Amino acid sequence: MSTLAVNDVGTELSYIDSGVPSGTKEYVTIFAIHGTVFTGLIWNRVISLAPKSGVRFVAVNRRDYPGSTALSPEEINVLNSGTDDQKAEFLKARGVEIATFISLFAEKHDLPAASADGTAGGFGIVGWSLGCAFALAAVAAVDALPEPAQARWKAGARALILQEPPTVSLGKAIPPDAWTPLVDQSMPAEARTAFFSHWITSYFKHGDLSSRDPKAISYVVPATSRAPTIYSLTEEEVKHSIYEPSAFGSDMAFMIFSAPQIAATYKKAVFDKDLRALVPNLKVTVFSGDATASFSIPSQWEVEDDDKAAGGGFVTVKWIPGFNHLAHVDEPAATLQVYKDAF
Repeated sequence: MSTLAVNDVGTELSYIDSGVPSGTKEYVTIFAIHGTVFTGLIWNRVISLAPKSGVRFVAVNRRDYPGSTALSPEEINVLNSGTDDQKAEFLKARGVEIATFISLFAEKHDLPAASADGTAGGFGIVGWSLGCAFALAAVAAVDALPEPAQARWKAGARALILQEPPTVSLGKAIPPDAWTPLVDQSMPAEARTAFFSHWITSYFKHGDLSSRDPKAISYVVPATSRAPTIYSLTEEEVKHSIYEPSAFGSDMAFMIFSAPQIAATYKKAVFDKDLRALVPNLKVTVFSGDATASFSIPSQWEVEDDDKAAGGGFVTVKWIPGFNHLAHVDEPAATLQVYKDAF
């Protein structure tokens, strides 16, 4: 993976880049931000398809993941015991880093800006799972960027895509019936993250999700209709796309103790009219599969409610039949098309 420094103190974010696609000069660029446990390399199958799809795909590793600068002890202390203001500054700083990465990458590689009619060129940012919180933070931080970077975002930003956002990635409460191996105290600590990668990549058979009834959700037991995605990964893919240390470290602290700050960032990125005016061509799409684990399902309903309360038209919510939490691995072509449709 390559790295790019995003500030004067040498903070780096690592990434993998599919390169310039063939056959078009007005291609779109998609920047992808991963969730917990998995790294940016979990998009490798999408990356392999991107060049022939008119897409440049750049998967970025967050701080505390391989190749990117580790969080400092002081930064981790903020997550665990900082003040509300310190936690807000922490999330803003992560957003500035990612937004700066996108601006610098666009400048370095002379990425095509959005066309005048808004149908070609430009870029989008995908947040997946917990990565949705950081994609939102990047958009919310546009007003904190220097003018040249703001200008690149204004000229290029076309899509914010939230793929399977768990409620915690929006700063919302965990559903009372939700379950995950990561926090099951009856399991040995060393088994929780290992089992999580099996469980979260499973397929689930839910009831009628259009009813918006939490009781229609299958919270614990996967279906037998299709094997978990992890069983389709090669040993090499598992080695490079799964990284467990941060799950119980900075990610867990962030999820548990930063809900108010995450919620404020979500509301700013999606519903703040002044912020959205800085990225006037930005479309926001939230999508989940109907065979996914439970965490993102209530998020779909809550985002719809938030959009209605804000007057409507800020965000599009989609359900994708048959997708699980790792559709970009099991269904890379279909997932890439969902991304493209969000522009």
